[in-house]
Amino acid sequence: METDVLIIGAGPAGLAAAFETASRGLQTTIVDESPLLGGQLRQQTQLISSLPTPYQSMTGFELAQTLEAQLEQYPVHYLLGYRMIGLYKDGCVGLSDEENVFPVKSKIIIVATGAAEKAIAFPKWTLPGIITIGAAQTLVNRDMVLPGRDAIIVGTSDFSMEVALQLLELGVSIKGILESNNKVKARNIEKVDQVKKHGIPLYLNTTIKEARGIGEVQEVDIQLPDGVITESVDLVCLDGGRSPILDSVYQIGCSFGYQEELGGWLPQYNRSMQTNHQAVYIAGNAAGISTQGVILVTGMIAGISVCEELNVLTKEAAKQERTSLWSELEILETKLYPDTWKARIKHIEKFSAPLLNDQFIT
Repeated sequence: METDVLIIGAGPAGLAAAFETASRGLQTTIVDESPLLGGQLRQQTQLISSLPTPYQSMTGFELAQTLEAQLEQYPVHYLLGYRMIGLYKDGCVGLSDEENVFPVKSKIIIVATGAAEKAIAFPKWTLPGIITIGAAQTLVNRDMVLPGRDAIIVGTSDFSMEVALQLLELGVSIKGILESNNKVKARNIEKVDQVKKHGIPLYLNTTIKEARGIGEVQEVDIQLPDGVITESVDLVCLDGGRSPILDSVYQIGCSFGYQEELGGWLPQYNRSMQTNHQAVYIAGNAAGISTQGVILVTGMIAGISVCEELNVLTKEAAKQERTSLWSELEILETKLYPDTWKARIKHIEKFSAPLLNDQFIT
């Protein structure tokens, strides 16, 4: 099959990019391993307040529905349950549903593959009942399963605070939230205050020394600055942060740079969200870990830049829209994560590799 724009990833960035391209008449195809649109938004019941214009504050699953609804009037082609597995010699993208493989010829690719959670290793950390913080949220919100009754949470990000409060509301006893550093990482002070108000202990400079159990986690030894305590638990939620999912851009052969504040290794890109391959753009967490509002804006910027590249939007109009969106992105990102914004600008300024002429452009 052939398409103007192939978007890899049907999360918020991919859907936002698709709206920009499809609404301007470009033939747009979205591919995703999941059978549903929206990515991780489908599991998020918490209110998202820092969203770009014209979105109002809403929950994650409401945002997913909104993004999906705004595409309904356009002939977007969806390949759900498929993933990119490589490139053909002629530049076509190989897609597979684990049974069949077929090529897609695309003028432009937008990679919006999102992020993967990082675990935290310690002795016996693979025992059943020890899961990532995102897995706990998925079990609760999507599968309607209570993952445990007595829990320890490792990591103090905003996400950890949100999940801790949600588990508490469902009757789970949170016996402590551990942080290996000397301060809480969460920037949402209101969430941190709620956690403290509910009496959930926050332990700084603290790690799990070891987990134990027969067939599942039953207790953990917690290494405090002044000694070790043991807690009986049947659930340990790990929040080791997230890193961009980059399999697709590795296969394409994009150049990379490293920015710790953005999640580690990520493709180099410019202010158009264009990589060193002329026909490959990046968006969302694949362009650096950030908030949902920023994820949407990067998708919009990528979509607008693609429209300029394919001559359905003038250079002047595209520049004006990008300038406005970058201003909004700065506001959204610096509100909670100024270091992330600085790292993003630093990453872009380092991008000096020449664009490669490749076979995606026809």
